[in-house]
This record gives sequence, structure tokens and C-alpha cells, in this order.
Amino acid sequence: MAALVDPGESRRLSRVCQLTIAAARLALRESGLDPAAGLGLVVGTEFGDLASTHAFADGFLARGPGGLSALMFPNTVMNTMVATTAIAVGARELALTLNAPTVAGELAVARATAAVASGRVPAVLAGGVDELDPVVERELERFGFDAERRSEGAVFLVLEPRVAAEARGAPVLGEISAAAWRALPARPWGVGRTCRSPAIEAVLEAAGARAADLGWVYASGSCDDARDRWEEQVLGAALGSAAPVSTLGRLLGRHAGLGVLRVAAGAWTARSGLLPATDGATRVERVRPGRGLVHGLARGGTHVALVVDAA
Repeated sequence: MAALVDPGESRRLSRVCQLTIAAARLALRESGLDPAAGLGLVVGTEFGDLASTHAFADGFLARGPGGLSALMFPNTVMNTMVATTAIAVGARELALTLNAPTVAGELAVARATAAVASGRVPAVLAGGVDELDPVVERELERFGFDAERRSEGAVFLVLEPRVAAEARGAPVLGEISAAAWRALPARPWGVGRTCRSPAIEAVLEAAGARAADLGWVYASGSCDDARDRWEEQVLGAALGSAAPVSTLGRLLGRHAGLGVLRVAAGAWTARSGLLPATDGATRVERVRPGRGLVHGLARGGTHVALVVDAA
């Protein structure tokens, strides 16, 4: 990460901001996009920079007003990753932070897709980021959510109209044909009983697709058994059992960046016809290449669906 974040930024910025900037710069470098042509930024996160918030509060609790850090204070707000990254990469169009459990990464890509498709912005850098925080891990364990496999990281994609990417000779990894996000009835942080998915219905209609057209699915399972069963029921009701399902969360651990990685993996699967094993093992299985679905469902009911095609 040192090659992507200079020493001045390292001294000034928190670790999660550095992760965000490093991943955003990598994505821009690989895409060859010039931010001066118009670039927006959408970042999804579940917990944001809570480590800085804890440290800021601990300083006050330990030493009173004299223990408050003016340098640390900007990192206590949820949109600090967007603000610092927009400055670092020169993104001068829309800047949006999305805070949601489980689906923040997929939701960032979906919202960015809608912004590009509407013509509101020429291109968007869309990503997700989270870091492991011991305080958060202890609290999740205290409330009984310690079975879920968690991890950390940052992942970004550059989204732009296909004609624009081809005109500048950019590498096109895949195409998001449609994106939708909706809510299913459930208590906050709870699992619901409704299995009908308006997001999947909307995304298939927008893409002009049927359930039978999908050759694979990337879901958001992450060893949260109750939530994972709910998502399986939602996918089963919408798609049946024809399309094989992969859940990278069981292999890599869940964080907001993983939702974005699933979209990138979907583009790879659409081209290669290879899908990571459903049991979380480090092996792949053959599936029908071409069109597939990336899906995320959170406790509380927020759910996201994207149809991804090969380039």
C-alpha cells in the first residue's frame, strides 16, 4: 500500500481511508480513465471509520477536552473515506457514501450504475471498504453475531458507458445490464419471512431476461445461518434451482469490498464459465458462461440485484 499512498497521506489519514485511496488509485490506473473528463465516486461501507471514532472518544474519556484530537476529528464522520478519496483521485462529480449491513458494496455498484445509465455523470468509481475493528468484533460477539465470517479490504470498479470505454480503447471486463435495489419486510437487524423478491423481478425485467437465462448466481452468504437461509429461500422462489450459486463470503470473509468483488467475479464467470465452489473450498466448477446474477440480502431487508454479462 505504501506505493499507492504517499507519506504525507499516511501521517494524516486513518488506515481505512488509506485502504480506500489505494484501491481507488489501482482501479483508475488499470482503467486508464482521466478523472478530469468527469468522475463520480460512490463508496459503500458497513462500519466506516469506527476505529477513529473510538480513539477520538477514548482520548476525551481519558484526558478530558485536552485529549481531543483535531487531526482525528474529521475521520469520525461516515463519509470520511469518500471525502479523502475524492480529493486524492480528483473525482469532482457526485460523491456518495452508502452505509448498510452486508450489501453496501453491491449497493454502491448498483447506485453508480444508475447514475451512469441516467447520464448524470460520465463515469463513476464505485467501491466498498471495511476494516476489522476489535471493538466491533467484541460487540457483535456479545449480541450473538459471532458465527459470521468477517474480513476487511477495499475493492473498486470503474463504471462508464460501453461506447465511451470502447472509444478510448479501455479494457472492458464485463457489462452490468441492469441493477435494482428494494427492501423486504424485516425488523432492524432481523431476518424476515417474505421470500418474494421485488429487486430480482425488477432487474430481470430491466435486463429483458428470464430466470432461465441465468447461468450462475453470486449470493451474499457469509455463515450467518439465519440470514443465509433467508437468502436461499428468496433466490429459490425467484429463480428455482437451475442456476448454481456461489458465496464468496464463506471463502474470503464478509466486508463491503466483497460485494464489489462479487460483481467483478461475475464478469469473470460470465467470460470463463467458472464459478467458485459453493462450499467455500478453493476450487471452481463449470457453469454456463454468459449472463448471471449478483445478489445481496441484508438483515433488516435491504436487498440488491445486478445482472452481469460478459464483455
